Amino acid sequence: MPEFHISVLGSGSSGNVTFISDGSVRILLDAGLACREIERRLRTLGVAPHQIDGVLLSHEHSDHSKGAWRFCAKHAVRLYATQGTYEKTHKLPDREVEWVRVRSSSSVKIGRLTVDLFPTPHDAADPVGFRVKRGKLAFGHVTDIGHISDAVVDGLRGCSSILIEANHDVEMLRNSEYPASLRARVGSRFGHLSNEALARYLEYRLPEAVRHLFIAHLSKQNNHERLALDCCIGALARRGGRAPKIHLTYSDRPTPLLRLTEPKFVFDDHNQGVLVFS
Repeated sequence: MPEFHISVLGSGSSGNVTFISDGSVRILLDAGLACREIERRLRTLGVAPHQIDGVLLSHEHSDHSKGAWRFCAKHAVRLYATQGTYEKTHKLPDREVEWVRVRSSSSVKIGRLTVDLFPTPHDAADPVGFRVKRGKLAFGHVTDIGHISDAVVDGLRGCSSILIEANHDVEMLRNSEYPASLRARVGSRFGHLSNEALARYLEYRLPEAVRHLFIAHLSKQNNHERLALDCCIGALARRGGRAPKIHLTYSDRPTPLLRLTEPKFVFDDHNQGVLVFS
């Protein structure tokens, strides 16, 4: 039976990397930590760096791409990126990397995994989110978005687990010591997602099938874990039904490796068929 193993190796302005495997294929979504740090954090999961089958970049900003070129060159790993992301990503002239060009609103196969790419609203060259699929399992991954666009909603449909950002609290950002230009950028429709905007998505548009929710890219200056959690918990309570398990992510350490299996079709006490996720 297909299963996913997921760990967010790092999340935040200091670097973003997510590991996902189905047991036979291992990929990284973004590589925003230094190469050595990515290697170190992979080894804490029992994964050797050379076992990675591909690195997929959401966009070129350094906290998502900093270690990509060195890691891929050192371990002969393919780099998957859109044309715009590839052109803007920092390269090492003396290191060669095999680049696989991908396009937004398309799919790519990596072993038995299918990765759907969809456009995201961020101030980058050609940013994308990911939906990683195998069988009935689907993991959605989207960070660095200024708002929940229709393309993001569509891209996350059918997912049983999702990683999405809760970057800032609106009031904390408004009163922060950031320069006015940076406050405007972060809070814009092509900046970063606020707790409040995420809460609206969770209350009204979160897919029913989602059983695990990773909250990512929390700002150290303009957010707190408790604020983000309370926003999410309140929104899910208003939504009703079975709430997904919420997982915080961290800048300084990986999250525990989460094992996800396909939903099982079982019968309840009234002989009604229901899907059960783990």
